[in-house]
Amino acid sequence: MKFEINHLSSVRKELIIELPAERVTRSFNRFSNEFARHARIPGFRPGKAPVSLVRQRFEADIRERVLAQLGSEAIEEAIRASQLQVLGEPIIQDIRLMDQLPFVLKVAVDVFPEFTVGPLEGLEGTKRVTPVTEADVDRVLDQLRDSLATMTPVEDGRPSQPGDLVTVALVGYVLEDGSSAPSEGQAPNIRLRRETLELGAKTTRQEFDEALRGRIVGEQVTVEIQYPPVTPGSTAEAAPVAEGVEDLAGKRVQFHLTVEKLVQKTRPALDDAFAQRVAGMDLAALRARIRSDLEAEVERRALEALDAQLLDQLVARTGVEAPESLVTQQVNRRLGEFVEQLQQRGINPRKANYDFQKMGEALRPGAETEVKRAIVLEQVAREAKVEVTEAEVSEYLSEMAQQLGVAPEALRARLTREGQLDNVRISLRNRKALAIVRSAARVETQTALPTDASAPEETVLFQSENR
Repeated sequence: MKFEINHLSSVRKELIIELPAERVTRSFNRFSNEFARHARIPGFRPGKAPVSLVRQRFEADIRERVLAQLGSEAIEEAIRASQLQVLGEPIIQDIRLMDQLPFVLKVAVDVFPEFTVGPLEGLEGTKRVTPVTEADVDRVLDQLRDSLATMTPVEDGRPSQPGDLVTVALVGYVLEDGSSAPSEGQAPNIRLRRETLELGAKTTRQEFDEALRGRIVGEQVTVEIQYPPVTPGSTAEAAPVAEGVEDLAGKRVQFHLTVEKLVQKTRPALDDAFAQRVAGMDLAALRARIRSDLEAEVERRALEALDAQLLDQLVARTGVEAPESLVTQQVNRRLGEFVEQLQQRGINPRKANYDFQKMGEALRPGAETEVKRAIVLEQVAREAKVEVTEAEVSEYLSEMAQQLGVAPEALRARLTREGQLDNVRISLRNRKALAIVRSAARVETQTALPTDASAPEETVLFQSENR
């Protein structure tokens, strides 16, 4: 085998691979003979047709088998010989395959870039911590009470009130500019469907909430909503979205609703008996535990936001590029998560009117940022020779198993079976590398208002050589 490497960029290389004609001929002969043993050709008994005739009759199939074998072997051997750190799947660009001639294959591969992070001095960041308030604790308690609430149909004719669940039948019409009602004969843009909305809940749009208060079963209501355009860089939804519903982003819609059912939700009293029921402790202890959990989450988010600041500085220092295959992987992962969210809400993604190609383009800049951060973090770990011991893995699994209420051995077995144990090692290795970066930085801690709290960053994982 011969090969040469063309350097297209710091993260993409081109391999031109050549296998000798003798190896090509052996492969053609092997698959021709295999086909001949099983071929059924008129005028010949099964397996008795001449190989030359079989090769002529099944030329395309035989060539496909040869290409699959030699192609995979050539790429694997060239990557191993070149010692490139290949990321993702090779992209085949050109193929020359004929019997009795050398096999030539041209592929492009993304690689981990060769660069040095160097000294970490000079990094600066701000850690913004949002204080946990009693209102935050109350919100969690309200969610727990909601999970244990009882539902009673309202049958005495009373009007709807905050806390009620209102089931409505609705249709929606997209209004033309300047119009206050659907045009004559206009078909609904949102076909008849039923929704159950909780009055006073944050999940219910304000326009619907206000219009449905004080209503009785059978009453009809009209609601008009101006939906904002989709913000670039996000998978923002122009709700409501369901089968047969077009994209409403940037449009003005008039909904016609009919109240079909009212249900009163009664939540349990917030007392020691409630706390004992949900957590086996009194109310004061439950509030303290909730506060502790919320403070831990605030700290985690603050550190993730700080880490993003510091890694961005290292990205700027090194000028590292993002391999296209990893960027595409990140975009596809985010789109996949969005599709899962739609499916969990009972929406068929194939029938919902979303332009996933445009969404992917909007998500690309964020994905590139995530990949660059992951690359510099991996290089920090390599330069610091960060390793993860089996004792550290076992300790982590024990903590996780305790939280999940399972035996550590059972958790390890499940993660091993699902191929996720290496991800645990990678995560622990990343934690160590981030601790090194933070320890070298000058960090200022600030108290932030709740609205200033930063969202957590996502992580790209590399398969580490540390097993």
